[in-house]
Amino acid sequence: MVLKEREQWKEKSVDEIKDFISNVYEKEAKSPCPVDRLKALSDSLRRKSCGECVICREGILQLSVLTESITQGGGREGDIDVISEISQDMSIGSGCDFGREVGKIAKDIIESEREQFERHIKRKRCDALVCKNFITYYISPEACTGCNQCAKACKAESIKGSNGLIHIIDSASCTKCGDCELTCESGAILKSSTSVPNLPTIPVPVGSTPSDSSQGSLMSQRRRRRSE
Repeated sequence: MVLKEREQWKEKSVDEIKDFISNVYEKEAKSPCPVDRLKALSDSLRRKSCGECVICREGILQLSVLTESITQGGGREGDIDVISEISQDMSIGSGCDFGREVGKIAKDIIESEREQFERHIKRKRCDALVCKNFITYYISPEACTGCNQCAKACKAESIKGSNGLIHIIDSASCTKCGDCELTCESGAILKSSTSVPNLPTIPVPVGSTPSDSSQGSLMSQRRRRRSE
């Protein structure tokens, strides 16, 4: 099977290889985040490499490993240069046009989106709000209608609240699956890659403000102290 696949790639024209990679790119790499896009592309194409030449086989694998680490928050200074070097080597030294075309695409992505790669590595931030390790889900107090549909959809039971109350998300237990966002018809489920706004600390009636919840919490504490 491997030898057959090797022969097939060597027999393909540049245009055929380009079309194949373009189709994979359109299917696997639709993400607005360039780091996630390169991760998806390299992860898919490394399974298509015939493996005959080391620079293609190992190059695509390393692109997959490095980009995966960056999206998970494990990116290190120097990773961008390593990705750029691997891409350059692949585009020049691969044994066939498959590896060369993958290298060219990776090189274009890293050169045109270098700033976004740096934000992921240095600031642990994904501006496209795609990389889960860098985002926080929260519920807008102004938009929440208290319908309780998001809480029902949350398999991790990370959303607190009931009908008529502004719901809150426990970020510590939230798996960031996005089910709540898809369920919320009022668009109250939002994402942030930086800090979140001032939010209620406990479920409060719809229409309340964050300050109302803090005042209510303070009053509860005072009542408990008086009764002790």
